[in-house]
Amino acid sequence: MNFQSVKQWATIGCFSLAVISGLTQDGQAQQGKASFFCGTDGGKPATIARLPQPNGKTTLKTLIIWETNAFKEYPAEKRCPLVSQKFQDNQNTGDLKYIVSGKANTWPVLCASKENKNYIVNCPNANVLMTLLPGDDSQEMIRKLGEASNKNSTTVVKHKSRQVLVSNGNLQAINVSKWIKNSPKTKENN
Repeated sequence: MNFQSVKQWATIGCFSLAVISGLTQDGQAQQGKASFFCGTDGGKPATIARLPQPNGKTTLKTLIIWETNAFKEYPAEKRCPLVSQKFQDNQNTGDLKYIVSGKANTWPVLCASKENKNYIVNCPNANVLMTLLPGDDSQEMIRKLGEASNKNSTTVVKHKSRQVLVSNGNLQAINVSKWIKNSPKTKENN
């Protein structure tokens, strides 16, 4: 076998290995995709991310603990499953990469987005994750959620915003994968 043949087979072997490696990583990324549901944490309704692990087990991360009953027709027990399902629906469509502030039907909202957008004036209904009260500042809510998890914290209200928030001009958005990664583990079995 001459040098050219060895070189050709080595190139084919490396290319095949790279393709197989890429397919394996893509499969692992799909396998590791979070799912969302309404469970409980500390006895309160909570939006929780379920993260599949390579060993077949799952890790639960609490994203939002629902305490306020400011929306009279939508108490915490009713809002939690509605919002959790919206997270799941937007995860399924690939739209849940960022959470950005916006408006829908004149209401302030948090909106799912594939891109780090500045502000969504007319957030499509399918992308509305959470409707806020009139007069609420959606950017303030983005900051609160961004500060609400800290990998060294056991409370859901202490995020390191620089790890989770991304800027676009003078507005911020939440990088969802980093938000989940830095959120505390859920305290209860769900």
